[in-house]
Amino acid sequence: MDYLKARIVLWVGPKHSGKTTAAQRLADELVAEGEAVAGILAPAIYQQKTLVGFEVLDIATGSRKPLAQRAAHNGADTGRFSFCPEGWDFGNRALHPTRTRGARLVVVDEFGPLELAGKGWRQAVDRLVCEHTGTILLVVREELATEVARLFARAKPRSIQAPIAPQRSDQLLRPDLRQFV
Repeated sequence: MDYLKARIVLWVGPKHSGKTTAAQRLADELVAEGEAVAGILAPAIYQQKTLVGFEVLDIATGSRKPLAQRAAHNGADTGRFSFCPEGWDFGNRALHPTRTRGARLVVVDEFGPLELAGKGWRQAVDRLVCEHTGTILLVVREELATEVARLFARAKPRSIQAPIAPQRSDQLLRPDLRQFV
């Protein structure tokens, strides 16, 4: 894979630590400052304090679709999710270069085990890495950060611990990320 223009930043934190919420706040803040932001978030869906699924949110439009729901086996929680093809298609369309062109920041929430296996958002991210001219923020679980960094090593990704202080969000778009490392 040729890495031409994109800067990759890994937004790293423990599982269920608020990475998506923090990424949403960051995107909202940058949009309020007049920056173009695109990509996807995968907010959790809770019912009575129990995680039951995820949606996919197109940051640019605010539209949402179901992405996954917790699967049950004989009425017992298996801890696995079944994914909705419509949600995958919706998210992949939101990550397409025609939808992300001109965005200073493209968020991909999350880049996880499926993507490391070549599934999920992987093809869309690979294309963005080759074609996008801004920053790509990959939301990554802490335990996968090293593997994701290794995958994109030729692009020299930077890792930052989520969340960053709001007053430093503008620095995320600057070429020099030494203040985050």
